[in-house]
Amino acid sequence: MRVGFDAKKAVRNCTGIGNYSRRCIRAVEQEGIDVRLFYGRQPIWGEVWRNLLQWWSVRRSHVDVYHGLSNELPFGIQWSGVKSVVTIHDLIFLRFPETYGWLQRQILKLKTRYACRVADRIVAVSEMTRQDIIRFYEVNPARIEVIYQSIDDIFRQSLSVDELNVVRQRYGLPNCFVLCVGTIQTRKNQHTLVKALPLLPDDIHLVLVGREESYATLVRQTADILGVSSRVHIYNDVPTEDLPAFYQLAFVFACLSHFEGFGIPIAEALASGTPVIGATGSCLEEAGGSDSIYICPDDYQELAHVVAELLNSPERVRQMAKFGRRYAARFTDQQLGKHLLSTYHELLNHSLG
Repeated sequence: MRVGFDAKKAVRNCTGIGNYSRRCIRAVEQEGIDVRLFYGRQPIWGEVWRNLLQWWSVRRSHVDVYHGLSNELPFGIQWSGVKSVVTIHDLIFLRFPETYGWLQRQILKLKTRYACRVADRIVAVSEMTRQDIIRFYEVNPARIEVIYQSIDDIFRQSLSVDELNVVRQRYGLPNCFVLCVGTIQTRKNQHTLVKALPLLPDDIHLVLVGREESYATLVRQTADILGVSSRVHIYNDVPTEDLPAFYQLAFVFACLSHFEGFGIPIAEALASGTPVIGATGSCLEEAGGSDSIYICPDDYQELAHVVAELLNSPERVRQMAKFGRRYAARFTDQQLGKHLLSTYHELLNHSLG
């Protein structure tokens, strides 16, 4: 079997879908499969090729399956004679259109609708995304396969006290803190985390790691109004190699996002042995499993109550860490590669049968 991948994000994107793309490609290669990567080399003409002419390159490449890894397939892929698969990460641009610019939203709507219409199989990164695809695009459920993402094994490695202290001192991290990793934007809802701080002991801090959007101004203003600015720490450019220490130093990880396609930071926290508090209402229960705690995303009082309870329940914290690591064991490259190959084989065998 030879599998072709749309590798634009794998080559040019250092986070998010770029990480997913690289992990998929690596996972399939590790299964001994011949892989061919497709991406435009020139910024402008490369995009023209990717969207309008790539199907011809796919046709000539003799791949058995072509997999678009980022909500899109090249236009005309149905003319290539090759079976196609597309990964749909989320339909947030339909659920929360105000979080996207008008042009970006129109492009996403056009590409995603087309991909869902022509793909022979659709990979959804969560059951929530699968349900959204069915709801918004009226896709036959039989065409959709839920395959969870994998996380880097770096998050499964326990760091020594000395290694943790080096990172703590490098960033000036507080002794006891609630951690949240993710772009600081409206949908992620970090200001609810800030609102919980006045209800917690003064030595409990909040650490936010992620790229800042304009919403970060509201987060800082909320901290100022509530008098907790000194307890809120924001870090924009933390390299991946330092993130495991952030997770392992945190008392608890909290993600009260209003909506996610999956929730990779939750899985990373669990693999790191950090208890998780997640939000109800999207797919975070899938990423966090049954031993994490879930609350309404806007209920800062409940968040403070849960954190306070955990501060007084060291045994429960240990149990959550233990079962969290166990649950996160399903998010590996090996599992990802196995499930992708099963989907490819099923697609090819079905077409032959």
